[in-house]
Amino acid sequence: MSDTLMFVIIFSGVWTLVGVIFLIVGILMYNNWKKKKVNCTSMTYGKITDIVRHSNYYSDGVYSPRWHPVFEYNVGELKFVKESPYGSSQSKYAIGQDVEVYYNPEDYNEYYLAGDTIPKTLATIFILVGIVAIFIAIIPAILVL
Repeated sequence: MSDTLMFVIIFSGVWTLVGVIFLIVGILMYNNWKKKKVNCTSMTYGKITDIVRHSNYYSDGVYSPRWHPVFEYNVGELKFVKESPYGSSQSKYAIGQDVEVYYNPEDYNEYYLAGDTIPKTLATIFILVGIVAIFIAIIPAILVL
């Protein structure tokens, strides 16, 4: 087996593996987002009560704060206080702001905020990165064969 063929096999294999992992994670994220849209059919109004800063320091010393909204909503007599798992570099929410909260009537802890596009955007990015990585893997294989 030639060195070129061995390189292409290893190169294509690694990029295929990376692409498949990103694709699977993206599809799982998208399915989770879609499941919430299907399950969370009841709506109530909530209020942003806080905006929490989570700090990320990277190995090269770069500091990247992420702002996560904290909100509360009521379902009947029950009160829920949640911090969004999704943050952004600039908060699009303000303390005291009213938000629409869609929740699952069978599991009040399953919810999403109306207008929150971060989950779908992240899923789309992962899927696109996976597809690009798979194309990067396929091109050298086609050229050598």
